[in-house]
Amino acid sequence: MKPIFSPKHIISFKEKIAKYLLEDGGVMNWSVLNKCILMLILGSSVHLIWIIWKVLVLLSPEVWPWVNLPLLRLQLKMNILMLTIFIGLIYACSIWRKKAWVKQYLPYISVGALVISLCRDGYVVGVLSPATMITYMCLLTVGLVLFKRKIVYCALIPATLFLLVCGYLSLQGQISYGPLFHLDTLPYQNMFWVLSMMYFIVPILITCLILFEILLSQWRHREKLIQHLSQVDPLTNALNRRSINYVLEKLERKPSTSYALVLIDLDHFKRINDQYGHDKGDETLIQVSQVLSQIIRDSDVVGRFGGEEFILILNHSSLEQAQIIAERCRQAIQQLHLCSDSGQIIPVTASFGIALSSHSLNSQQLLSQADKALYAAKANGRNQVKCYQAELFTEPKPC
Repeated sequence: MKPIFSPKHIISFKEKIAKYLLEDGGVMNWSVLNKCILMLILGSSVHLIWIIWKVLVLLSPEVWPWVNLPLLRLQLKMNILMLTIFIGLIYACSIWRKKAWVKQYLPYISVGALVISLCRDGYVVGVLSPATMITYMCLLTVGLVLFKRKIVYCALIPATLFLLVCGYLSLQGQISYGPLFHLDTLPYQNMFWVLSMMYFIVPILITCLILFEILLSQWRHREKLIQHLSQVDPLTNALNRRSINYVLEKLERKPSTSYALVLIDLDHFKRINDQYGHDKGDETLIQVSQVLSQIIRDSDVVGRFGGEEFILILNHSSLEQAQIIAERCRQAIQQLHLCSDSGQIIPVTASFGIALSSHSLNSQQLLSQADKALYAAKANGRNQVKCYQAELFTEPKPC
């Protein structure tokens, strides 16, 4: 029989969930009320799990000697009541989200109701029990990640004081420790006790681990996005000057690697901005960047070096190979089809200056050589490629 959920389906489902959670609408970017709804849904799930456990205990006479049945029945009613309250709060957060008083007060009420209800149930199973400790730590960490500290501490401080007081009074013998269980007849290694603790712990632990994984994934996604934005030019999506300098520094540490630098300057670019508008100037830069990216090899690098200036780093390239690539780029830029809003063709050309790396030159000296070659190309009429020849020092020679 073919399984309903194949690994392929599971992977596809996980990808869809990840895509939703990591986009701009991810958990970290949700509104406070949406985060409250999330926490209330999780809290409702926990209370539902406890309701199921208590119903199962009531239906199992063999474990009755180990539990406080009157308190168990009372706790069952309290869990049902809290589940109803949580559902009501979810409804309020959803329906009245635009009301000012809802935005101001419901986050405190929602988080407070969740924390206090879980800590109260923690007391009845034992303040120092694994279930209570794990629940407390998960609430603290997840709450501080999702909400402002003020909202979390307003609920956790009274809940913590409640647990401390209950622990102290139970230590003094003034109140029962873990009143839901008859601990005098229930040794720690008793299977019912162990399974009950595991039943309380596992859902909370899994839920919090899932939340942490979601938050961690979104944090990593943000870090990658920030790193990407710091490396590229936001308009053309080419590497920015900082990234180009970093690439050149890496190449400088590998003197055995031969590469060519190509500086590109768009001819009369200011005229395009002035005559056709800055939006057409931006469109020109974007299309030039796309053309350069399509022509260069996978091992090469294209970057925006200034306003209308681009740079190519051609790895493992001779001067002749760099000339061929630069000429192809020049022709492709000249053939760009750009039109103004009135339908007039916008002419676009570029000048190119090439310099080849050598053991005696650092990256800044190489850039200076390419800049001199570019200057010669512009002085010689623009829309052409010039190569720097070392023996001519200041006078670049046509390729």
